[in-house]
Amino acid sequence: MTSQAPGGPRRRAVLTGGLAVPLAALAGCSGGAAHGAPADPTAELSARAARDSAALLARYDATAAAHPALADRLRPLRAQVALHIAAFTPSGGSAGPAPSGSGGAVAADQNAALAALADAERRTADARTTALQDAPPELARLLASVAAAGACHAALLQGGGG
Repeated sequence: MTSQAPGGPRRRAVLTGGLAVPLAALAGCSGGAAHGAPADPTAELSARAARDSAALLARYDATAAAHPALADRLRPLRAQVALHIAAFTPSGGSAGPAPSGSGGAVAADQNAALAALADAERRTADARTTALQDAPPELARLLASVAAAGACHAALLQGGGG
């Protein structure tokens, strides 16, 4: 019989966007608070992370629309951000609307546009790192992983490779 590492399935589930335990709470997060029950902090953190990713996705879309020559370079990073939304959102749910204007104005200069996108990735990663202190273990692992991905995205965007 083969023994399984204690964290093996969890790690795989997180990488495939499965994080079922904290995300299951999101399915009913709007009903509890309306009836006087305290809001679920895990659901609130997950929902905020999903909205932050949706705002970041809007920035990627706005940048690619303003600079079509960057679209191929941005596509894989944008795809990962879309996966982050899915990881923070319960199955069948949506991240909710990104804050209005979250795509923002895009600089006319490509390098400035990439720098602004890198800054957005960095700010989002920093917010996720800050949220770790309030997150339960499963959500903290996902937040840390996605924050690390965001930091890598920022480095790739600033690196000028491509």
